[in-house]
Amino acid sequence: MQDFNYHNPTKVYFGKTALDNLVHELETQDVSNVLFVYGGGSIKANGVYDTVMKALKQCRINIVEHAGVKGNPSLNHARNGVAKAKENNVDLIIAAGGGSVMDEAKAVAAGALVPFDVWDFYCKKETVAESIALFAIPTLPATSSEMNGISVLCNDETNEKFNIIAQGILNPVAAFLDPQTTYTLSLQQTAYACTDIISHLTESYFTTSSDELALQGRIIEGLVKTVMEAMDVIMEKPDDYDARASFMWTATLAWSGIVQVGIPDWGMPCHSLEMSMSGYHDTAHGAGLSVLTPSWMKHAATVHLTRILTFGRNILGINTDNVDDVIEGLKKFYRSIGAPTTFLEAGIENPEIEIMTDLANKVFKSRGIPGYSRDEIRRIYKNCC
Repeated sequence: MQDFNYHNPTKVYFGKTALDNLVHELETQDVSNVLFVYGGGSIKANGVYDTVMKALKQCRINIVEHAGVKGNPSLNHARNGVAKAKENNVDLIIAAGGGSVMDEAKAVAAGALVPFDVWDFYCKKETVAESIALFAIPTLPATSSEMNGISVLCNDETNEKFNIIAQGILNPVAAFLDPQTTYTLSLQQTAYACTDIISHLTESYFTTSSDELALQGRIIEGLVKTVMEAMDVIMEKPDDYDARASFMWTATLAWSGIVQVGIPDWGMPCHSLEMSMSGYHDTAHGAGLSVLTPSWMKHAATVHLTRILTFGRNILGINTDNVDDVIEGLKKFYRSIGAPTTFLEAGIENPEIEIMTDLANKVFKSRGIPGYSRDEIRRIYKNCC
């Protein structure tokens, strides 16, 4: 295990009464003007919108709404949010929805305090030093954005999809997690969230230079099995509270940083490949990961064979020395929950392999992930056809 420093400043309220604490947290912030960020209106169906508006009015806080965040958050839409935040002297942002909503809210939180374009953070021209305070209310648990300092944004003009990491700065001050708000999610949305959670947990598990993860390996294995089992229950009974609660808390833990600390020499090749896929084809993030992960596993087997076989044995219950058996086992699970495993199944009839390769090459360089040539990236994409 490597040395590490870990600090997470986010206060989490979890459970059926989580949102009852919103007024108290608003009062502790001495807030005057709030930017309320959300997506296409699902929070109006599940009651979160009314709950937030009631709390803000009770606290006599001025409200500026910023709706319409897309599944792949848009740079141009984020720029509009930055302008609203500056014009209205916003001193708190509330993000309610999925990871894309929280990602864009973080872009606004950082971009509203600087004189340059917010995209400069994402293309690494500038570094985030401060942000407006943020509250997070996740209603589509998948990305852990409610408990980390990571944000992803898509450039509308270039189709680039880059991230920023500012742990301790972009972390929400408080997060309010009520599993009941996820009852209205479709099984497809939940399935795509499941594949995203699994990928967050297994990127470090697969790619570490260590063949033994005595502590973190067991944590990751337990969490992956938990979210798979919860998904199975949800497919039969979408409003099963315990399954939704397990699913939601696993999603938060998966990419909060606590699971990965101390793991040596790991990277995020699957996410890097998928960011380029969804940045260009506007695919759902989780759908892209279920397509790309098996292909990546086939490519990476010569380097990460022990880790992949361990995944098969300890998580899928497949005792084998053949990596193809593990890959087929994972595909079988993906298909069982309705997640795609090919471009065509993901709705992409004519994947732009060369364009995605160009975009992915930039992402790998931006993230500092070595060992992936353009030919190797292209081969992984082609194996998804």
